[in-house]
Amino acid sequence: MTDENGPERPIPGHRAEPPTRHRRRRAPGDPTTTGSIPIVRTPSDMPDPTVDYRRPERSPNPYLEIRYSQTELPQMQFGSTFTEPPAAPTKPAAPRTPVTPPAPSAAPAPTPPPAAPPQRPVAAAPPPASTAPPTAPVSTAPQAAPTFDILDEVATAPAAAAPADPFVPVPLAAEPIVPEPAVFEPLAAEPPAAEPAAPAPPIEPPDNPDWLDDAEPGPGMPARRKRGRMIFAMVAVLVLLVSVGLVGMRQLGVFDSRKDFDSTTGGAMVLVAVPEDASLREFGRLLTDAGVVGSQRAFVDAAGNQALSAGYYELPTGISATTAVDRIAGGESRVGRVVIPEGLQLDSKTGVDGKVTPGIFQMLADATSLEADGRTYGVTVEQLQTAAAQSSAAELGVPEWATSAVTKLDGDHRRIEGLIASGAWEDVDPRLDAKELLNSLITRSATRFETWGLLSANDSGLLPYDTLVVASIVEREVSQPDDYAKVARVILNRLDKGQKLEMDSTANYTAAITNIDVFGEAYTSKTEWNTYQREGLPVTPIGAVGERALAAVENPSEGNWLYFVTVDKQGTTLFAQSYERHKKNRDVACKNKFITTGCS
Repeated sequence: MTDENGPERPIPGHRAEPPTRHRRRRAPGDPTTTGSIPIVRTPSDMPDPTVDYRRPERSPNPYLEIRYSQTELPQMQFGSTFTEPPAAPTKPAAPRTPVTPPAPSAAPAPTPPPAAPPQRPVAAAPPPASTAPPTAPVSTAPQAAPTFDILDEVATAPAAAAPADPFVPVPLAAEPIVPEPAVFEPLAAEPPAAEPAAPAPPIEPPDNPDWLDDAEPGPGMPARRKRGRMIFAMVAVLVLLVSVGLVGMRQLGVFDSRKDFDSTTGGAMVLVAVPEDASLREFGRLLTDAGVVGSQRAFVDAAGNQALSAGYYELPTGISATTAVDRIAGGESRVGRVVIPEGLQLDSKTGVDGKVTPGIFQMLADATSLEADGRTYGVTVEQLQTAAAQSSAAELGVPEWATSAVTKLDGDHRRIEGLIASGAWEDVDPRLDAKELLNSLITRSATRFETWGLLSANDSGLLPYDTLVVASIVEREVSQPDDYAKVARVILNRLDKGQKLEMDSTANYTAAITNIDVFGEAYTSKTEWNTYQREGLPVTPIGAVGERALAAVENPSEGNWLYFVTVDKQGTTLFAQSYERHKKNRDVACKNKFITTGCS
């Protein structure tokens, strides 16, 4: 170290490098420790505590002077290795100025060791004996007392001197600090388990007559509090009952307006959609919101106990509730309702008598066409035919079991024949376009067919789509439901034998004029539906199928019949196993003038 007094000089009895620190927890029984108390070892080159150094030689270092004011050598303080008793008063030490060692140029900063757990106070070990006494001279000049802290990396020294080595001693104070003797605390045995505390005695209520009522209090609750809770519960129940009563009265229409119009003609037409599960009050609310009637209560009172159907209605605004009920119940304002007869085809047909039978497309157009709300609703026959021919099977809602057959006839609207089930359709939405309308009907028809056992109770031996084709023929061939299962058996027997079906209904499907007595072009036309000219089933069903015909094909009668013929207008049908018997049955039909073709 170099300062104003000259070059650096070594100090006898001290090392240039800091002493090695030994800190570790030792196991019980180790001969170098007492229990778990750590032992601080001192290097071998420190003074021997057994030798009296009260009169050491003067040190050549001018900053170090050792003076003794008592007979015992003052003990050195080693950081946190030992502690002083809390109650022992000590003289304040001279202020220390931390000396920062020069930072190394390239070496990284050392990582501080983890904080050691608090240790029990241990007396400082005496320094080892030395063979030669120190020769440092004793100076009488007052100096600051040095403080050594083995656990710190930086030693403190007076501000006047800043030695480069943190372990270079500094002059001692004129009056050194004499620490109190260290106190050894023997290891205490583990304290015994605490005895469970005795329960506290119950607190007696004060002698206050107002604190308790006459009633006996419950456990832990005064009677006044119990009574308060009972009152609160009664009030809550009363409020609940009143609320329920008000809601019920509101549902019954007690508070509803009774406003009503007196007109029977009204004003502009509006379209009102009533869902299937709507109650009478919901019916009245929808009409009131549309401006048809004056109030919900007026409509409910006018309807009384009448059963009104859900669906779509075209009604004028501003009419009396009685007029609205009459229009709805009479059906004159009903729109979007279609009843498809069994066996009805998509296209309209003209009979031999000149009568035109509207087809399914025409019925849909008639049921959905109206003007209301300032616009035109509905679809036309041409729009339905275009949608049926050009839309994909998925867009039309065709079920999976019919997709293959429908796809084969792309471009022909008759490919969806038979996929719209017969029966009443109460809610055909006039607001839909042609494609959406067909999708709705075909999708719901597939559900009907499955409900009727097409996929689950079919014992015909046919695929679902072929079963539907046979059922459509049964619908067109006979009019008596009792004959359905027998006709189904005739068709199945012919298919098993590979015999042509030769059914008049299949020839009439493409004929311009339908006739029960097939002849001429209808008989000779080679179409995909004429079973007189082709073998097997027609390419599609030939009309709408009902539940009875489908059930008959799913469970056909047992028999060997191969022929049948209807002999009168009442629908009497005769069955035969041989062609000879069948010719005789035809003679009966000729005598009744029910048929003329082939009669003699």
